[in-house]
Amino acid sequence: MNQHLDAALNLTKGSTIWPSHMSEKSVWLFIFILLYAAYCFFWGVRGSRYNSDNPENYYLANRSISSWVFFFAATAATFAGLTVISQASLIYHDGFQYVGTAFIAITVPLGSIFFFKRQWMLSRKFGYITPGEMYYDYYKSDAIRIISVLVTFFFAVPLLAVLFGATGYLVNILTGEYVSRELGMWVISTIILFYVTRGGFKSIFSVGVVQSWLYFLTVIILGLITYSLIGDFESFGKSLAKIASSKVSFWGNTNGYGGGDYNGYFALPGVIQWVAGLGKNEAIGGPWTAMMIFTFTISFMGIILSPSFSMLSYTAKHPKVFSYYQIWGSAVVVGLLLFIFTTFQGIGASLLGANAEINSSGFSIDKLLPEISNSDHSSIVYHIMNLMDNHALWLTGLLAVGLIAALQSTAASLLMTSGSIITRDFYKAYVDQNMNWEKERRAARIIMMLIFLASLYLATFAKPAMIIFSGISISIAFQFLIVLLGLVWFPWITRGAAISGIIIGIIIVILTETIGQQISGNRLPWGRWPLTIHSGVWGLLFNVFICFSVSAFSSIIKMDDDRDYRQKFHNFLDENMGLHPSRTKLRSFAYVIALIWLFFGVGPGQVLGNNFFGAPDAGYDSWILKIPSLWGYQLIWWFFGIGLIWFLASKMDLSTLPNRPIQSGDLYKNPDEVSGEKNYLDNLGTGYGWILILIGLAIFSIIFYVYYV
Repeated sequence: MNQHLDAALNLTKGSTIWPSHMSEKSVWLFIFILLYAAYCFFWGVRGSRYNSDNPENYYLANRSISSWVFFFAATAATFAGLTVISQASLIYHDGFQYVGTAFIAITVPLGSIFFFKRQWMLSRKFGYITPGEMYYDYYKSDAIRIISVLVTFFFAVPLLAVLFGATGYLVNILTGEYVSRELGMWVISTIILFYVTRGGFKSIFSVGVVQSWLYFLTVIILGLITYSLIGDFESFGKSLAKIASSKVSFWGNTNGYGGGDYNGYFALPGVIQWVAGLGKNEAIGGPWTAMMIFTFTISFMGIILSPSFSMLSYTAKHPKVFSYYQIWGSAVVVGLLLFIFTTFQGIGASLLGANAEINSSGFSIDKLLPEISNSDHSSIVYHIMNLMDNHALWLTGLLAVGLIAALQSTAASLLMTSGSIITRDFYKAYVDQNMNWEKERRAARIIMMLIFLASLYLATFAKPAMIIFSGISISIAFQFLIVLLGLVWFPWITRGAAISGIIIGIIIVILTETIGQQISGNRLPWGRWPLTIHSGVWGLLFNVFICFSVSAFSSIIKMDDDRDYRQKFHNFLDENMGLHPSRTKLRSFAYVIALIWLFFGVGPGQVLGNNFFGAPDAGYDSWILKIPSLWGYQLIWWFFGIGLIWFLASKMDLSTLPNRPIQSGDLYKNPDEVSGEKNYLDNLGTGYGWILILIGLAIFSIIFYVYYV
């Protein structure tokens, strides 16, 4: 996973703290940073007024986050920090084969669809504040609770280090090294520490809404800047057609893998390649085979399956909240940003002078960008931003703050949830069980500060460790899939099976990543991601095998004494999920369309896209869509993916209201006793979300028409 994360910052740059003078661009940057910081501090102070009463106010914003607030804040927290810089740079480096990883906009909400509503129902029913409390209560296991704490710590600290480091590097490069990476990182990151520790989740969501706007706006503007400098869509397509007919590509040609000897920049190098993996022998034509993209995007579910992001689901006012985030936030908005605007950034940079080989071959449209080496591709976004220096310096400052806000949106949620989990699932559970709320809140703030300092220390003094651990963190978190399957879907998964499976899964992840070679002294016969299968899925395969085997063995010898206890949770979920009787017949149809999409959209069937709409080397006139066939294929299946998410969330009732109100303590009440009680259902309303979306689309259409038509 660290190929996706390393691009968030350049780790080799040196810097000087105080050159002779501050540029005008630096002044604009500092002005916007001060405005942004003032807003964050305001919500830190205001949010602190709402969290003095009880843990739920501080940790979960009183379980009252509304649909549109969750839509904006959760979307940014999930995607912004991990994609705003790395996605464009890796598309520039690897071409359209890497664009396929943008299907995380579908696979991530797909994962949340199957777990968020059911976790919400259990947390609302039994009053859980952290996932660890839920795991402990369901499995009756201290081991799973401790594992969740350890995974949370090793998930949060390296990712926070990457996000903080990227912030520092951004400030360093945009100030012309007037401020060092370390100084910028330490100073600006304290903004997060203040409003997270003071205001809790109330402040995080309030700030997160504005952070999401800045994230959306930044990616869109950077894409439009690139497109406008290219000229028009026809020039873009014809230039790409010339490159596709050549062998100008970092990965060379596919040599028959995937059906034809095509430029690796425009085609997937096969369904799978039988190679030992990166570091041993690498795939021909590039690493992003159909199976690599499939396993990468599935593994990226680890973001929302991790205890840190699972905790986000507990804050929602009602489960219909999740559909806004899943359909409109992830599938539509993030998909649009990644498949369209970010792709324009990465591919367009090659046509604007960043690629020396394209320049020397005469395929570039202009040479506005400096030539960037393959090892320095993570700086692409910064160089695109710098193109505004001669036109609107204030815009450069605004875009820079947009990048900072995107990075901090993910960092803030990570810091809050990781600190909360460690406080309640370790310190309160095993160190000081009888502490009052004031002492607990003080402990939580101290633990968050320690996580914050550990992350900054890692980013400052232990960069190699930061790269290694950040690269495996999401894959390790992905192993919680089995724990969650047992928790909300399959009561036959036993405690021992879940523990054994997740431990084995984590070990396999480590052995199929770079760290495995380092631990073994490079003695392992395979490299990183053997057979072009991502480490997260390698871990899951062994995880599932061990888990299912242990569960089956326990059932055969009748050693599962807690089955009836676990079944109580599942009975509650099944009785209250709210699936309309008329839709039960659609279950088979749902399975079928989901499998079709997984196979053709993000799975092995992707290779059909290499030449489905015209061979890459056939020339512009032969391209049916006037864009590379693979990109057109990806866009079509992204659209189908939106439909899949909508169908599962809304029509299969996986993200809709339960069939009766749910609140703590009503497990043994009859439905008619509960239905009259005041609950979150009483004041739902429809809100003004649609009006805001229509106004935004109208404004965007007018701007686009005035400037680009």
